[in-house]
Amino acid sequence: MPAAERLREPAEPKVRRLFPYSWVPDETHFAGPGAEASDGSLVHAGTVYNGHGLQPGGSFVVRREVSAGQPRWVFTTDRPATDLDCDAETVYVTYDDGEIVALDLHDGTVRWRRHLTVAGVLVVPTALTIAGPKRLLIGTDDGRLLDCSAG
Repeated sequence: MPAAERLREPAEPKVRRLFPYSWVPDETHFAGPGAEASDGSLVHAGTVYNGHGLQPGGSFVVRREVSAGQPRWVFTTDRPATDLDCDAETVYVTYDDGEIVALDLHDGTVRWRRHLTVAGVLVVPTALTIAGPKRLLIGTDDGRLLDCSAG
């Protein structure tokens, strides 16, 4: 390929620090998957590190303002998220035990929760993308790509 047609990295990448990942003083949060909401706020998952392994309620999904990083809401759970994505109304979160949880984007309340099964057998979702209204593409730990209705 001629040099003029190759993609190039920008000469000066523009990177700016938004805010600390941990919003609770003296608490360390480990990063998980995230997405940007249509209003520019961030929705991301993670776990709390305290040196004693994952504790009950030690995983979270949070929606944060980009301006200062303050949480709008925090949803806590006992297990880490494997992926998440959001549309204008809902945050879809997959977990390492096969569960998918739909959270209200505006207040973080649970809209619904289900375990993902194929032919009656539980599968673990490892990747999630919103493919259209009420439509999710879900990758699984056994190598499948599933086209699922959400709702």
